[in-house]
Amino acid sequence: MTEKYRLGNDVTIGMSAYGNYKTTSEALHALFNSAEGDFELLLVDDCSPDNGLTLSLFLQAKRLHPRTKVLSFDRNLEYSGSLNAIFSHATGRWVLFLSNDIFITPAYLRELFQVAKSDPAHGIVRGSSNFVDNQLETHNIMMPESVTHQEQLVAFAEDHASRFHQQCMTDEYLTGDAFMVSRAVLDKIGVLDPMFFGYFADHDYGVRARIAGFKLILARGAFAFHMRAANFDYLPEELREEKKMLRFMRVFENWARFKLKYGLPVEQRYTSMNDLDWKVLCQKPFKPDLWYSPPRDYSRFFK
Repeated sequence: MTEKYRLGNDVTIGMSAYGNYKTTSEALHALFNSAEGDFELLLVDDCSPDNGLTLSLFLQAKRLHPRTKVLSFDRNLEYSGSLNAIFSHATGRWVLFLSNDIFITPAYLRELFQVAKSDPAHGIVRGSSNFVDNQLETHNIMMPESVTHQEQLVAFAEDHASRFHQQCMTDEYLTGDAFMVSRAVLDKIGVLDPMFFGYFADHDYGVRARIAGFKLILARGAFAFHMRAANFDYLPEELREEKKMLRFMRVFENWARFKLKYGLPVEQRYTSMNDLDWKVLCQKPFKPDLWYSPPRDYSRFFK
């Protein structure tokens, strides 16, 4: 049995969920099987439409881990709102965000923190997975179909970590399904820009971090399992299609906002994040009044 990775009180881990109790429960289970210590845990119930099931799960986690805070929104604030609540109330020097469909391991944590602490310029660090929505081979790792249980995932992640131990590379942009931010980044650029509701908030955050002088880093040895489409597949077909339609509407709505913010041509179509010239976007001078977004007070949502 692989030992859990010990985290101190200088670490905050955050997770948010909009329903999907089963997958969220499995993701929390993977977290508690991977980490130990006096780390801070922030859990956000993003107004889950499940009659309090997700909230009950998070409150149970609070009883298991003393340094846990639970927030429960009275309306859906999307990925960006949940992440801003975590960033705004995190006390750690390192803040790790995990989507509720990401299953981590001790090796993932070990590699992530070793790479993050190896260079102060490593402002945002993420790992690899079986599915990362950037289509890059360096990030998307083939995992054998035979890996079906947590113990097998732990063994696979350990093997992956041994092959890519402490190797890292710079990213052009941030894909924010699971990533860690240093306190230095939070102090300099703040939280996500509230003009983005859900989509493009992470991409904008990565640009701002680069403009502020930080690097976006891939810790190649840190592998986590991503249960792709889990937050859609659990829904009945009618609700699933409705959620997909809303997703596409928000993607294009936020793409328009992204173009406006960065001065891209209004006629430019959205194709792939890999088609953007990120180097040009990140060459703007850093001015706090332009690139800093202050934390917000979400304390009224604490349970």
